[in-house]
Amino acid sequence: MHQKRQTMLKTWPIARKGTKYLAVASHAKSKSIPLVFVLREMLGIARTRKEARFMCLNGEVKINNKIRKNEKFPLQVFDVIGLEKIGKNYRVEIENKKFILKEVSGKDAEKKIVKIIGKKILSNGVQMNLEDGQNFITKEKFGLGDSVVVNTKKGTIENILPLKEGANVEIMSGKHAGERGQVKEIKTLMREKRYIIKLKEKEVELPLKTILVIE
Repeated sequence: MHQKRQTMLKTWPIARKGTKYLAVASHAKSKSIPLVFVLREMLGIARTRKEARFMCLNGEVKINNKIRKNEKFPLQVFDVIGLEKIGKNYRVEIENKKFILKEVSGKDAEKKIVKIIGKKILSNGVQMNLEDGQNFITKEKFGLGDSVVVNTKKGTIENILPLKEGANVEIMSGKHAGERGQVKEIKTLMREKRYIIKLKEKEVELPLKTILVIE
């Protein structure tokens, strides 16, 4: 499946003019970028979709320490792409409202920050549901909107980052995407909470879905 270049997300780092159609991610289309785009347009290690697919089918590409064989697999913010042959790892981030790749190594390449979006009480603990689809059973205290640091190599939770006043967050979408700030106040309204975030030069009021605790 493809989409017209003119309808692609504004977060994609590509000119609006060029080939008419672009590949789309297999899922999470509204907040991701497909692996083939990263390999071809951003890293330049594949010249065509066929070459990108060959790399994936041969187990040369890992996303968060798992081999992914679908070249349309969606990459989201803080996902880490590992390239076995060249021995490099890159984390997906947002800068100036666009997806970028930041080279990481060592222990940094084994970690990912993910938002907690759900919980379920079980007999042996509490099931923690993460935004990227992962689930963990834990006896640690946590709340919806908190973040966790996941060790993708071991498949374990290293730390829980509470969403509270004073927490450092990154804005994940909207006109302030990629900016970082601190939670100054949490407003409890009738149907939701709103978060006052102190940026470098001003304060903004945002909903939970747009922010992620990073430390």
